[in-house]
Parts: sequence; C-alpha cells; structure tokens
Amino acid sequence: MAVSNHGWETWLERLYNLRRDKRGSHERPHKPALLLSIIDLLDRRVITGNEVPLSDELVATFKRYFAVVRKHDDQATIQNPFYFLSGDKFWQLVPGPGETPIYREGAAAGGPSVAELRRRVAHGRFDDGFWQLMSEPIARHQLREAIIARYFPEAREKLAAVAATHGTAAAKSDELREEMPPGRDGAFRRTILEVYDYRCAACGVRVLLDQWVSLVEAAHLIPFNVSRNDKPTNGIALCPNHHWAMDRHLIAPVPDRKKGAGIWQVNEKRLDDRIEGQRDLVAIAGKSVIPPSEEKFYPAIESLRWREEHLVTAY
Repeated sequence: MAVSNHGWETWLERLYNLRRDKRGSHERPHKPALLLSIIDLLDRRVITGNEVPLSDELVATFKRYFAVVRKHDDQATIQNPFYFLSGDKFWQLVPGPGETPIYREGAAAGGPSVAELRRRVAHGRFDDGFWQLMSEPIARHQLREAIIARYFPEAREKLAAVAATHGTAAAKSDELREEMPPGRDGAFRRTILEVYDYRCAACGVRVLLDQWVSLVEAAHLIPFNVSRNDKPTNGIALCPNHHWAMDRHLIAPVPDRKKGAGIWQVNEKRLDDRIEGQRDLVAIAGKSVIPPSEEKFYPAIESLRWREEHLVTAY
C-alpha cells in the first residue's frame, strides 16, 4: 500500500524530532544510529518481520554505525536507545513471557542494562504505520536517506562505507541512496519554523494564522542539492522577501566574531539604498541574525561561511 505525501510528512516530522539526550549543544546520536542499524539488518534479511530482538548481531551493527557518528564522550550503549525510543511513540518493547511492560514514561536517564532488557523484553516493534515504510525496500532507503540528511550529513560517505562492508541494498544502488522521500521538505520546514518561532531571522516579522499557515519560510543555508543536509543548523526562517534575496546572493547571514547566530551582510555592488524596493534589504546590513529558540539550533559556522563566500563571488 502506497503512503500518501501527508503520511510521509507526518512520519518524517516525528523522525526529524527524535527526543535525544544532550550535553550542552551536543545531542546524542544513539537513536538515529539504532534506526540505521535496524535498517541495515532489514536489508540483509537478518530481521524479516516487525520483531527486533536485542541480538548480538544488532549490538555489533550498532557499534559499527556508532563508531562513525560518535562525538565527544559518546558511548556505544545500545540499551539506552533501545529502551528510550519508546518515548517517541512509534516503537514499543514487547514483554517476554510472564513479564510486565518495562518502559515507563518519563523515566530518568539511564535505561535498563542489556542483560535486563534481554531477560524481560521479547523484542522491539514499530508502530504499524512506520513498519509499513520500514518493510518496503524503496521506502526504507528513503527513510535511511532522511535520517542521514537530518542527523549525520557530514558522515554520509563513511556511513555508506559501513553499509558497503556488508553488501546491503543501500550500498548496491545509487538510485536508492539518492532518492529522498516525499514530504521531506515539509518535515524540514516544520522543524525550522518551530525552532525560529515562526519569525523571520532578518526582519523579525511573525504572522502565524494557525499551526499550518505562516508567512515565513524555511530556507537551507547551504542548498540541499549541494549539501543534502537537513540539520536545523543548516536552516533559517525567512519571510518571502528575504528568502528570495538570500537565494539570489543579495544578502547573506555571515559569521560574527561574537558567539551569536551571525550577522547580516548585503551585496553593496548590487543593492542601492536610494532605490525603492532595495532600501529595506540594505537596512539589515550589520544587524544580528534573530536567533532560534536554543543555541544548539544556531546556524553552523560552515553554513554561514558558504553564504558569505557566495555573496562575495556574486559581486
């Protein structure tokens, strides 16, 4: 059964906003790494149905993916995502014979041990709607691409090498790897607009009629066809005028010497504040980027530098 664009977008919004433990601005990679590991085992037909045991093969596969995406003091503790993914409402832990449900909503950090999970849990399973996507090869690889675009775009080649080591379908087909799911744009848009509180980061305008209708738009700093990067740090919320101007390299958010979200720079060779229609664009020169709700979502330095470089070359 085909999944509608709206159905895709609903699932991707949830996938793009996994609840993750964080240390300062760093968000732990455990949950997306677990999902990539399960997709790997589905590709290899180690898993053939909607029953995912905490097996030695899953643990070994998780460690291979985790070694690629880990940062700082991240530890390859598979028990944590296997347990806490239940909090994202599309994964359940099925109790073993004679056991009671183990997951408790709002449980403190630090889930049960691997040994306890194996003793008390028969397997994990996905929500039927999400499993419909995971069980179909093309949809599954579109999900894989979406996970990488959202969480690990900088590790794309290394993750492909992990898949290639085991000859998974993800490594065998460039077409599958490159095809993105319908609804990805909508999921990115919702994420960016929420973290910027539906406010333009250039002029500050905020018009929100309801949760679906907003004046502002979600823009990639490094275009997706260049970066394949859907991280919130590669996005910014802009009104249509400033989005249009940024995409034509008339204005750009650029790095600031201070630890802010950046400042606006304008292409002075192409804009003239004496001309009606250009005055408002010139006026934002030197003003700070109106920041998102949390520092972890601030524009990445490399994304701001890309915009700065292309503003200069557009002269």
